[in-house]
Amino acid sequence: MRKLFALVALASAMVLTPLAKADSIIFDSHVGNSYTYDLQIDNHGTAFILDGFTISGLAGVTDADLSGLLAVVFEPLGGVSFTSHSVTVATIFGVTASFSAPYTIGTLTVTSASLPGLANFAILDSNGYFTGTVRGPVNSPVPEPSTLLMMGTGLIGAAGAARRKFLS
Repeated sequence: MRKLFALVALASAMVLTPLAKADSIIFDSHVGNSYTYDLQIDNHGTAFILDGFTISGLAGVTDADLSGLLAVVFEPLGGVSFTSHSVTVATIFGVTASFSAPYTIGTLTVTSASLPGLANFAILDSNGYFTGTVRGPVNSPVPEPSTLLMMGTGLIGAAGAARRKFLS
């Protein structure tokens, strides 16, 4: 009975995973010292109440600027602030909505002379708290192929251990 429950839980998690939606920061372009990002919302409407988003783990940031709808949502009651290693976009209250989902709102442009690599982002809004990685200006690029190889071998090992446990 336990094995059947575990298999049903695993199968439902695999089936429902594509339905899970998470807001994210999308890397748009990198030209010279400018790194451009879009905030992607995966639901039809979002409210930001005493919250917003952050990109951290950067290096050498000298400027950050909002444009488009992103500026309309965040600048009247908040705005963008930055240090040399992070950019924070926050507001007291902001709302965005769209008939299509996912959709992107506005543009965040970060200025830095550092090399491109992976940075972290965190978003807090009415849809929840979301984290992830995005390309950004960092001092040393992350060796992505070796990270994927390490994750893949770990998943294969976990699948083998699970198979052995279920067959015994």
